Amino acid sequence: MSTTWFTSDLHLGHPFVANLRGYDNVGEHDQRILDNLRATLGAGDTLWVLGDCSSGWGPQEERALRLLEDTFHYIRTHLGVDFTAHLISGNHDSCHPMYTDSAAAQRDFLRVFDSVQPFQYYEFGGEPAWLCHFPRPGFDHEGMDSRHDELRLRVDRLIHGHLHSPVPITGRGQVDVGLDAWGMKPVSEDRVHTALLRSFEEFPMD
Repeated sequence: MSTTWFTSDLHLGHPFVANLRGYDNVGEHDQRILDNLRATLGAGDTLWVLGDCSSGWGPQEERALRLLEDTFHYIRTHLGVDFTAHLISGNHDSCHPMYTDSAAAQRDFLRVFDSVQPFQYYEFGGEPAWLCHFPRPGFDHEGMDSRHDELRLRVDRLIHGHLHSPVPITGRGQVDVGLDAWGMKPVSEDRVHTALLRSFEEFPMD
């Protein structure tokens, strides 16, 4: 039976993020992420990556895309597992439309992913939701002003990344699928749906 998986904020090759996650060695950080992808994806599965494959700096981004391309090729060819992978671009991905040369950069990302877009409509249990790298306006890293609010969605149900939250639920109708909230692994659609429902209990209407 196929499964849909969500993850975000891989930040492959990003020393600062690797260190925040407790890794002194970037290679070990990256290898754990890639190993978890190999261990997770099964035949017919769908993977949604909600942004920030790397730091966005040219050489690091090229390396991250190469690592992902090689990993996906290995899963499909050597493990015999066919799956689809989609990217919802983040502020550290040069293919995000916030960047003037995003159209040219998108070609490189489409070498790795089946689709690349800044957001996507999605239904959990028949209820409408949206996938986006960013949470709703007003949410950002602790101690920082909310950035890129003009690019964020004002919707009731939102699956996002960006915050590097240690817990999945970040607000009413908001679930962070970033690696930091899920033990450095992709999370299944069922678990995201459960967290989404719980968010309405933890953050009731005023």
